Amino acid sequence: MFKKLVLPLTTLSAVVVLILVVTPTGATERHGASAGMYVFGRDVVIDEPVNGDVLAIGGSVTFTGEGRVEGDVIYAASRINNAEGRVRGQMLPLTTLEGAAASMAKNALVASLLLVWLITAVIVTLISGREIRLASIEVRSSALHCFVLGLVALTSFVLTAIAFSYLVPYVVGIPLLAALAVFAVLTKVFGMIAVFHAAGTLVFGARNRQQLASRKWLRGDLAMVVVGVLILGAIRMIPVAGTIVWGLASIFAVGSALATKFGRREPWFLVWRPASA
Repeated sequence: MFKKLVLPLTTLSAVVVLILVVTPTGATERHGASAGMYVFGRDVVIDEPVNGDVLAIGGSVTFTGEGRVEGDVIYAASRINNAEGRVRGQMLPLTTLEGAAASMAKNALVASLLLVWLITAVIVTLISGREIRLASIEVRSSALHCFVLGLVALTSFVLTAIAFSYLVPYVVGIPLLAALAVFAVLTKVFGMIAVFHAAGTLVFGARNRQQLASRKWLRGDLAMVVVGVLILGAIRMIPVAGTIVWGLASIFAVGSALATKFGRREPWFLVWRPASA
């Protein structure tokens, strides 16, 4: 019994540690330059430029030092302190029509990206359903292995890209960077679809053959992938938490794609075999 709990408990511990690292630990958080910001029921101090919009619900936002916002500040039940001359856009209460429209525009962008993911996932699953299913099994059965491999792979991608960037003046660096980018994108896309399948299976998967045979809906790889997109898509709409969950999903995605060689479960390199007479 204890051996069965080692893997899920270790994986959960790794996830908790990562969340603690990337999330705030104090009541008042200081924010520097970023592409945008969500403030959800907490106090935030902005002391450097924010290159986007700020959405604040509850808590307070205080500007100090070089703090400013290049976009709009959309707020509800929040206190905005010392914002005079520091907001390039508009101050929009969420209760007004303009504030609601600005908030809907941000959600519409996320929804558009999710639609692209849904279309891509459906096409890839129709073409390579078996490979997606095998990679999904890897995520569910070897979660810790996928997580660690994904972390190592993402770090390797970044370090390799930095190394290749030094070769750009010698021309050869450009095709190397392009090849690395294409491989990284393909790995992320395939792996995310496998994660969608795994999420759908964990929530709505049949527990036995009799249950599967009795179903008219939710009984194939495509159904599991679509359900997974909807589940993770709904989580993605949650400020801050959605970004963290999708970041973790990306790590599992890259790990599952590489662990299974894109679902084919073949060795990446030649396997040694003794010579036969």
